[in-house]
Amino acid sequence: MKDNKKASKTNKQKKHKSITEVLFTFYAFILFTLGVLVVFFTEEFDLLDLRGDTGKISYIFLKFIGSFELLASFSIFSLRKLNGRVIYYTVVGLIIAGFINLYLLSSLNEYITLPSVYFIFQAIVQLSFFFVLFDQAKRK
Repeated sequence: MKDNKKASKTNKQKKHKSITEVLFTFYAFILFTLGVLVVFFTEEFDLLDLRGDTGKISYIFLKFIGSFELLASFSIFSLRKLNGRVIYYTVVGLIIAGFINLYLLSSLNEYITLPSVYFIFQAIVQLSFFFVLFDQAKRK
């Protein structure tokens, strides 16, 4: 009889993570890694070797982008366990920002050199955010 009580207590204590928690943790880890690489190893991480004053200015802008990625990673990681309207509005905001990023990638395609893997990754992230949005709408 006591064994059944222990088994039922351990089953109740296990909580399954939602798809939102898993994806937000994954994206926070990716953004944190990229942010650290861009902030501390800017010249090694850059695809182009820029020299002179314009190169220094470009590296400063890259460091700003890296610090934004660090901030975004901490924000996404702190929002991973929330439910309701806060997470719903956060996902909608991330979807809008992702579409702006996709638009800029496609419109500036001839001026910047980025591998198509980045574009594909951004599209996959957008699709996963739609999946998270539908998961949150289903939980309401």
